[in-house]
Amino acid sequence: MILARVIGPVWGARQSPALGGRRVLEVRRLGLGHATQGEAIGADCRDDHLQPATLLAVDALGSDAGQLVLVAVGSRVRDLTLGPEVPTKNVVVAIVDEAFLDPSGTGGAR
Repeated sequence: MILARVIGPVWGARQSPALGGRRVLEVRRLGLGHATQGEAIGADCRDDHLQPATLLAVDALGSDAGQLVLVAVGSRVRDLTLGPEVPTKNVVVAIVDEAFLDPSGTGGAR
């Protein structure tokens, strides 16, 4: 799974009928290499927590630009959440209020 910040929706004049009107979002992954233990990471996190590359994900939850989201990758999660006809394997499965690195180093989210 990928923790990412929503950049915004991707619009097109036409879309695959298999998307069924669902939104496609551009997101930037969070790389927590610069985070310190116990630091809370929210949607307002520093830009050095964001990786430069973006990816696209289908969103059925109504995420907005700037929010943190959890993106699951794989055909199994896509099949269970959106259906096997959707032509991508990147699916927004949660809107995250806050993530953190706990002292044990295992991380967590709320």
